[in-house]
Amino acid sequence: MAMLKARTNRRQFIQGASSLAAAAALGSTVAGRPAFAQSGPVRVTHFGGPYQVLDEVVGKPFEAAGHGKVEYSASLTPATMGQLQANRANPPFDVVMLSRPAGVRAGRAGLADPIDKSKLPNLAQLQESSLSEDNFGIPFVLDTVEIMYNKTMVGEPITSWLDLWRPELKGKIALPSTSVVFAPDFVALIARALGGDEKDPAAVDAAFAKIVELKDSVRTFTTNPEQASTLMERGEIAATPQFGVRVSSVIRNNPDVTRSFPTEGVAARPYDLLIPTGSPNKDGAYAYIDFIIGKESQERLAAALWATPVNAAVELPADVADKVNTDFDRMIFWDDVIMASVEKDWRTRWERTVQSG
Repeated sequence: MAMLKARTNRRQFIQGASSLAAAAALGSTVAGRPAFAQSGPVRVTHFGGPYQVLDEVVGKPFEAAGHGKVEYSASLTPATMGQLQANRANPPFDVVMLSRPAGVRAGRAGLADPIDKSKLPNLAQLQESSLSEDNFGIPFVLDTVEIMYNKTMVGEPITSWLDLWRPELKGKIALPSTSVVFAPDFVALIARALGGDEKDPAAVDAAFAKIVELKDSVRTFTTNPEQASTLMERGEIAATPQFGVRVSSVIRNNPDVTRSFPTEGVAARPYDLLIPTGSPNKDGAYAYIDFIIGKESQERLAAALWATPVNAAVELPADVADKVNTDFDRMIFWDDVIMASVEKDWRTRWERTVQSG
């Protein structure tokens, strides 16, 4: 990724960037960006929790720049997929936020349109490694699957995925249930931690066997990422796999909580924006996606979420740059096709062998 330059502090950065966003965006439109016809508000989903900041750092600047109003709905990947499947002819959204494997499945199932890249001038600024070869979605931020833990409840810092098997953590761990999208990521990460590979069935078998051994250490299986964060904030668990953006949200309010980037690597989770087939406001959808992947929006998102930007031209304030993971060498990008093909089987297996009993 391009070198990140220090720039003022986080609060000044967000406030200043937000107030200037409309003028900057409007100017760039005049300077030659494609004009999009408007057809009512752009209906967009996000994952809730920390992502509610999207209204402030993207939605309001988008509207102030003359692109139209954005109406956000909080909806996790499984719920959004269900909505798209149940409303193929008349989808309730114009842009949906999905985890990449789900986005691949949605596109291949005819629930989302292939992206017309000619309508996204800012696409040229994106990190090439963040893009999906299937072309059904465009990433707007990179999250990671890492370990969140309470420093006061462990003897030594957690540095490996296999540290979750420490005896001191018995009864103090939360693992995701099958309803949490990164359960398959955890299986693949353990396969790698054991020296194998998620593409090797024998290594996957070994990973599942190892995870079954962890069951006695599990206090609860969480039904959504927000629940894991709540348990950590209350001091009810000592460690859990968690999305990096949600780890950041907890760290802001609890100095005892920290994150681990295990030596084996963290799973990169590109969050893609897709345009549902049948959306009545495709022009607005393209305008929104191009706006959110632009340099100014990406800078505001990184400062607000402590999430990895996908735009290589971003410049982060000094007090944010050290909190945002921009080292792509530490991120594991899964093969989207393979992960999409095994996800259903792994979830069923997780429910039967790990979560049950």
